[in-house]
Amino acid sequence: MSAPPTTSPAPPEFDQFAGDYDAALNQGLKFSGETKEYFAENRVKWFRQRLGSALKPGSRCLDYGCGTGTATPYLMETLALKSLVGVDLSEESLAMAQKDHGSSQVTFQPLKALNDLPNEFDVGYCNGVFHHIPPDQRAGCAAAIFKSMKPGGVFALWENNAWNPIVRFMMSKVPFDADAIVLFPFEARKLMRAAGFEILGTDSLFVFPSALAALRGLEPALCKLPIGGQYQVLCRKPVN
Repeated sequence: MSAPPTTSPAPPEFDQFAGDYDAALNQGLKFSGETKEYFAENRVKWFRQRLGSALKPGSRCLDYGCGTGTATPYLMETLALKSLVGVDLSEESLAMAQKDHGSSQVTFQPLKALNDLPNEFDVGYCNGVFHHIPPDQRAGCAAAIFKSMKPGGVFALWENNAWNPIVRFMMSKVPFDADAIVLFPFEARKLMRAAGFEILGTDSLFVFPSALAALRGLEPALCKLPIGGQYQVLCRKPVN
């Protein structure tokens, strides 16, 4: 499957990993001592905390580059969403997501469907997608996300921390991450700002592996230091 170069969130070869995604990802995650569900749950919890009163009851959410839908149950429950639309380039991943998480409130659609959803979403979420997008196509992807958000809508862009050498090592062990081109936080902010978003803040998360789980209570105090395994750029589509 192919997609217009300005809206491609991940290469179509992700189809080959859809059925064995967890095993491939765990080749890197095993060094953290945690599962993908741990990271998905805590990303969404952090997003919810940072949204604060900006999260309105009955919100509609975009999961951009949703993959097999790992974040879906956490987004639906933690954000108390009315509905969610996940979009992705990989048809195999979408089929698995629909089978495991699809419902009357949750749908998974091909990426090109986003073109027909302008000003649709109150909140948006994207994890670990942009480092798979060729740099010359990233601006188009960010613009497509911006177009899909309602005025005042808040979007969370999560990316792997390029400053962290342990993260780079872990990525080298994951088959579909080995040739990824990581984004530094300043690059992610510049990208979203160029698309039209207002930048609300950048936080770093996942400092301590499971062996040091007793120290995780310190993470909120450390979130402004670029030392975690991932970072979140929180941004908003201007009202006017």
